Amino acid sequence: MRQNFLWALAGVACVLAMPCRVDAASIPEQAAAVSAQIQQVSIPQNVRVNVVDHGAISADRKDDLPAFQQAIQAAHDAGGGVVEVPVGHFYLAGPLTMLSNVELHLDDGAVIEFSDHPRDYEKHIVLTRFECTECYNYSPLIYANGAENIAITGSGKERQGTIDGSGEAWWPWVGAGLWKNCAPSQAEDSENLKDMGNSDVPVEKRVFGKGHYLRPVLIGPYASKRILIKGVRVKDSPMYNIYPMLCQDVTIDYVTIQASGPNTDGIDPDACRNVWIKDCSFTTGDDCIAIKSGRDDDGRRVGVATENVVIENNVFHDGHGGVTVGSEIAGGVHHVYSIGNRMDSPNLRWAYRFKTNSQRGGGLTDFYAYGDTIQQVSRAVMTVDMGYAGGDIGGYTPDIHGLHFENITANAHHKPLGTIETYERNPVYDFTWKDCTLTGVNVYSGQAIRCENTPQTNIAYQNVTINGKPYLGPR
Repeated sequence: MRQNFLWALAGVACVLAMPCRVDAASIPEQAAAVSAQIQQVSIPQNVRVNVVDHGAISADRKDDLPAFQQAIQAAHDAGGGVVEVPVGHFYLAGPLTMLSNVELHLDDGAVIEFSDHPRDYEKHIVLTRFECTECYNYSPLIYANGAENIAITGSGKERQGTIDGSGEAWWPWVGAGLWKNCAPSQAEDSENLKDMGNSDVPVEKRVFGKGHYLRPVLIGPYASKRILIKGVRVKDSPMYNIYPMLCQDVTIDYVTIQASGPNTDGIDPDACRNVWIKDCSFTTGDDCIAIKSGRDDDGRRVGVATENVVIENNVFHDGHGGVTVGSEIAGGVHHVYSIGNRMDSPNLRWAYRFKTNSQRGGGLTDFYAYGDTIQQVSRAVMTVDMGYAGGDIGGYTPDIHGLHFENITANAHHKPLGTIETYERNPVYDFTWKDCTLTGVNVYSGQAIRCENTPQTNIAYQNVTINGKPYLGPR
């Protein structure tokens, strides 16, 4: 089911500024055209299966996984339908697998709590990705492989259904930050998997799980089509919260994501096509949204880009980056639209974050931000970081160009508008700011954006005010 979106990985020569190719009014129109082409789920609503009727019992702390899985199978066998989770607290001692044409619907007040015991996942080793490298590992807590028309829904109201990943027990495995020097640690397994990917070890021989320490994600559909996640609260994943891999036509709407652990990214589309993320709320322990496309040689082997992503009307609270591209983008990322979002937290480091290095490679083309409001960030409004995780350490020079910011209102809170770190051979280019009102910007030596190896002349400003004055760039 993989689409062959190959990304050329050659380095680029130093180039001068290029003219803006986009009219201000056309960015939302382009985003709307992308959204309109995303195919939505079509699931029969006349078949209704209640998990209680298959033996699930609320609040008894006994394993409700068999009842949930039987209900999903029954709806699937009937040609498709809705599996209803009523108000109550249900405990699942292991991962749940979604099947085609099934909607898992959580009533208000329904809670699905997953086990935090790795032993409950040892018999469920599936094809997935860990940090964007393919392997067999513990199943995502909610998984699908090769499915079509799958949905996880709730009302989106204050008492919306909750999916709890019980991640705190898994977080020490990261062995970093607050969990530094914890044992056991994922460090050795993570390095071994990266070596396998870079050595082209067959995926079927990259088997982890029991006796290893690579954490699962919470919701992780793989190679699936037409996916909807809407109106639920997702919290405390062992790792990434929502991680679609090699998927197509993904809509994530009105979802609240709350997590504080390491690598608890909010939504990370990895090698996906046609993704719409809208009206969501993010409070995360890492990047809120991180767009990815495979890591290092393994990502180049698969060769699938992430493209056509619309990120619209979301609210970003705590996190590292609000809208992030990277760091694993070996397959490339194309055509991303950030429209009408709000970023506001002293614990949000950057509103826009683009990161990779010359081992991970890949690149980003055609990123458009329009109408976003940045009220508070702690480091800068935007950053391009090619010094990430080692910097210039490989032979795959990244290419980032075609960044367009229009109608942006931002308060940088006495931080730079942006920082750019590249190599001499691959400066950022085709980079424009238009019709923007920017305050609280720390302008150092006339530079609103501080650049390393990207000429200031590669950045074009049109009708931009910084700190109440027109700004055309350093003079």
